Amino acid sequence: MTDKYDVNKILILIFTLFIASCGKVDQTTSPADSFPEATPENYFNTASAITLEVYYETGAEPYAGNRQNGQPLWQILDDNLEKAFSFRTRPPERNIPMDLASMQEIKDSQTSQWSADDVFELHQKLALTKPSADHARFYIYFLNGNASSSNNVIGFSINGTPIIAIFKNVIRNSGGFYVRRFVEQSTLVHEMGHALGLVNNGIPMQTNHQDTENGSHTMNSDGVMYWQNEGAADMANFVAKYITSGETIMWCPEVLADLQGFSN
Repeated sequence: MTDKYDVNKILILIFTLFIASCGKVDQTTSPADSFPEATPENYFNTASAITLEVYYETGAEPYAGNRQNGQPLWQILDDNLEKAFSFRTRPPERNIPMDLASMQEIKDSQTSQWSADDVFELHQKLALTKPSADHARFYIYFLNGNASSSNNVIGFSINGTPIIAIFKNVIRNSGGFYVRRFVEQSTLVHEMGHALGLVNNGIPMQTNHQDTENGSHTMNSDGVMYWQNEGAADMANFVAKYITSGETIMWCPEVLADLQGFSN
């Protein structure tokens, strides 16, 4: 089994799970008010550095290590962020953890159901480095338990904040060894897309490609911001394209056009 085959095999599953499993969570205004610099304008115009801080509960460790081609697994996320920021005149420095040693373990809270407020409360309890206009930060929490909205939720971002929650239980039940690893990376790319403001969530669209019935998701089934591949034929076509190309970039052309039009 080749690495690029694994990538695309998993994308079938990840998009199927997206039917009721991901997205941005609108909550009370207080979390967003805590991050005045967490805006698309800052990410794509001002910030000179962007850092991802990854925290995981004991037992909810992210998958790390290398893929079969020798590249770090987390390079998939980094490749997509590099592409997202490539339209800036001066792309920001990216600080992405590539191994478990660069991520921080936290005590298992024994929380079985996580709401957005619960995740925000966890964030407030930790002594985290604060973001600034010049140095943007995103905070990714790998958690035991499940989202309070549904046990099928893979992850969510809290709207208006740089906070993302990933639910390890759902990922562990998503398939075999390679499948789980790429479900996780695909989910991270998707949720980072929400946090950055993609698909009319702060970044204006150059063309009308939003699937308004499903929130900040694109109608283009070729991209990671699509909420669902409909039918076996569409899935097969999507996978065949990726197998042939071997690409890791998951943004669709419409999303890339939005990023290019918005970036400075």
